[in-house]
Amino acid sequence: MRIHFEEFIQKAKKITGCATQMELAKILEVNRSAITQAKNRDSVPEKWLFVIAKKFALIPNWFDDNSGGKKGIKQYRGANGQIKRIAAPEPDYNPEIIQIPKVSAVLCAGGGSFEVDTTVIDNVPLPYAMARSFGATKDLVFMDVSGDSMEPGICNGDTVLIDQSSKTAMAGAVMAVGHEETIYLKRLGLHNDGSLSLISDNPAYSPIHLFGDDLNSFRIIGKLVWLCRDLH
Repeated sequence: MRIHFEEFIQKAKKITGCATQMELAKILEVNRSAITQAKNRDSVPEKWLFVIAKKFALIPNWFDDNSGGKKGIKQYRGANGQIKRIAAPEPDYNPEIIQIPKVSAVLCAGGGSFEVDTTVIDNVPLPYAMARSFGATKDLVFMDVSGDSMEPGICNGDTVLIDQSSKTAMAGAVMAVGHEETIYLKRLGLHNDGSLSLISDNPAYSPIHLFGDDLNSFRIIGKLVWLCRDLH
């Protein structure tokens, strides 16, 4: 697919909020000369689309979307905290698109969720290159979030992408975890005595401390790698 330079620049500036090509180069993590070369060739590397999609957590084919907001609006939050609104396109087959399963289990950002069924209820299309950048595609799964304990970053009703291959406890990481019969989305705290804490970003919630026999029923489901939410 050939991506014409001027069309890319106009759409990329609108999506990213960049005013200059220099600012855009920083977002793309390329030299200013790479922008100039793309302009001279009137051709933009396709991987630049994936870089922007990943950093701003946009729908996979944001560049080709021409629905004008008539297909249903979604709001996506990137790792840098910026929020973008873009129209969700009609599903379409693309050999470079991979379907990531969404399961019925609900991660609780609160007191714990008993909805732990792993039945696949939907499939979410992502560009293969983008999905692969998050981890092994076979280990990725979408799950819904319930509760407000991880606000303001993660809200009730958000959908998160979990990398189930990340089973190692990492201090400060937001992870999907299970304890006894409930599952949570929490930030992990690790302590020198071997105990750990399930920490909420919302200060209204106290940490959940696990130690001793508590750890026998603790498990890590995976690490949060992406999130999105619907606009109402």
